[in-house]
Amino acid sequence: MGGATATAALAGCTGRLEGTLSAGPATVSADARAETGYDEHAVEELVVERTVGRFGIERTIEATNWYAEYDRAIALDSLGLTRAQAAVTAVLTTPQVSVLGRTFNPVGDLSTAELVTMIQNRYDGLESVEFEDETTLSILGSETTVDRYVAEARLVDVGTTVDVYLQVSEPVEHGEDFVICIAVYPQALGFETESDAVETMFEGLEHDAESD
Repeated sequence: MGGATATAALAGCTGRLEGTLSAGPATVSADARAETGYDEHAVEELVVERTVGRFGIERTIEATNWYAEYDRAIALDSLGLTRAQAAVTAVLTTPQVSVLGRTFNPVGDLSTAELVTMIQNRYDGLESVEFEDETTLSILGSETTVDRYVAEARLVDVGTTVDVYLQVSEPVEHGEDFVICIAVYPQALGFETESDAVETMFEGLEHDAESD
């Protein structure tokens, strides 16, 4: 994932009426990674500036967000590939926005497509996105809705468009931060096989709620 891409997706989405604020990183536990076979690809700080305000009062703040990405090689026999790093799970952590006593959800306005741009080092050009169903998982101690979509996306490493499943959690409020989980993987492997691993990854999150 490119830091510039994620920063663009987050620009204008974070801030509190203070000079600076920071989220605490949310990462997948070692036990969950070991169980699913996912490897840590990146854990990065994403710093953005934004002018926020209410009732005509404005202030420029600097916000530190965190992005963690994990991947796993899976078989893509239908594409003539033995293995490819095509199963991707990502976690975005961003500080809450509070302006004159009102708290805003800083990731609530991002579309599914905008969230997926954060893993464009692996997938690009998401098209034909259709909602399929939803499930409820326990993420950071909260019962959380996770939506599942079917879509088409270009697998960057291969240069081929593939049918994929996309899973996106609703934002989880944890401490002073919001946390959102995203997963993309080809349909070629079969949904039920990979969805179990994704659920384990989502439910295996760890986050320091006091890091703001």
